Amino acid sequence: MRDTWPYRPEHDLIVASPTGEVVAYCQGWYDPTYGIGEFEPVGTHPDHRRLGLARAACIAVVHAFADAGGHRAIVYSRGDAAYRIPKRLCESMGFTAYTRTHT
Repeated sequence: MRDTWPYRPEHDLIVASPTGEVVAYCQGWYDPTYGIGEFEPVGTHPDHRRLGLARAACIAVVHAFADAGGHRAIVYSRGDAAYRIPKRLCESMGFTAYTRTHT
């Protein structure tokens, strides 16, 4: 993955516990041509959920996008009631649904 464009390590963030265990992460992909960043994947270890750790990582990645000249961030999430945790995370950061694709 690190050899894939547009990978940049400053958009690949983890949250570590005091013992050094990785407990949350956010991988951001930033396209400098269009100034748009995308989150994928994002996650939190089950023992550390509901603490705002993935949200903190995502917000740090949004700041890294802005520092790189970005003006927009997107998330490709299902966003339906069966996928409520990612939906809640995205909404907590101010993301709103733009469009839906059904297959």
